[in-house]
Amino acid sequence: MTGVPTTGLRWSHLFFLLSTWAVVSIVALLVVGLAWTMRLKPQALKDARAQRQDIVRVLARLADAQVRDKLDALGPLAAHFAQSWASHEPRALQREIDTMRAVLQMPTLFVVSTDGRPLAFSPLIGPDGASNLELRYGDRPLLQEAIRVQGPAVSGIILGRASRDFIVGAAVPIKLDERVVAYLLGSIRLQASIEAIEQAGPGGWLVMIDASKQAIYLNRQSRQITQEDWKSHPFVQELARRQSDGLVSLGEDEWLLTQAVMPTLKVNLVFAASVRQILESQRAVLLTLVATLLVSVAMSLAVSTVTAVRFVREQQAVALKTRAGTGG
Repeated sequence: MTGVPTTGLRWSHLFFLLSTWAVVSIVALLVVGLAWTMRLKPQALKDARAQRQDIVRVLARLADAQVRDKLDALGPLAAHFAQSWASHEPRALQREIDTMRAVLQMPTLFVVSTDGRPLAFSPLIGPDGASNLELRYGDRPLLQEAIRVQGPAVSGIILGRASRDFIVGAAVPIKLDERVVAYLLGSIRLQASIEAIEQAGPGGWLVMIDASKQAIYLNRQSRQITQEDWKSHPFVQELARRQSDGLVSLGEDEWLLTQAVMPTLKVNLVFAASVRQILESQRAVLLTLVATLLVSVAMSLAVSTVTAVRFVREQQAVALKTRAGTGG
């Protein structure tokens, strides 16, 4: 190996400087990586979980209130029917219930007797073209629950027999002199409510999960509500854990889960956010930190190299003067 004649540095010196830079850079990367693993990433996920927990609670309350407002309107309507029950003719009852359904914007609104026979139904014709007045409702769990409690009852989320839409049903008694003479039943289509939740949510995946572990969500491709059995789904299993951290791996993605109760619908609203998207901003900060650290190391080594070169040159100049003064 030959030296560098202009500076007096040998290739071994340059190799030492470059290897030092490489070692320091690797150590710096390891330190930053350890800080990311031990501190930055957990803190970023903790902050994101707290933020999204507040968001999902607000969304759950708003969506639940939308349904609750329409269901609460059935009570005064039943009281109105009870006041004029004795003078109601079937056709007058039918006209009035048609009007009320249009005002409340409900898919169905009907009055049935205590044994489940329809007295008035709006609309008269179902989605399948059959007359709704020919149906019987004595076996409907919603009506049976209202009869059992002798008061208002809510079905939760159900799939309509004829419409095949996901709806929430409610039943309230029509009482005459404290005696139940019939029941007023109404349904609310969930499509608009779930679409409103999706639009309000800041990205991610919003899913309603009922007590039987049936997941109901808006399919982003078809824009239709989809129902799936999630009894063994990783989301449900994670949320069922006593000390859940809310992190689930599903395929190639990792999700951060938060949930809130929707009491009227009797479901949990689950917000699944992509961990990759959450950490994108944090990774940008991390890359900036790494780049800054490496540049600082490179500049420090560059200054050290320049200082070393200058020192060697000064030593060479002193040696030459000494040699010239001694005649050597």
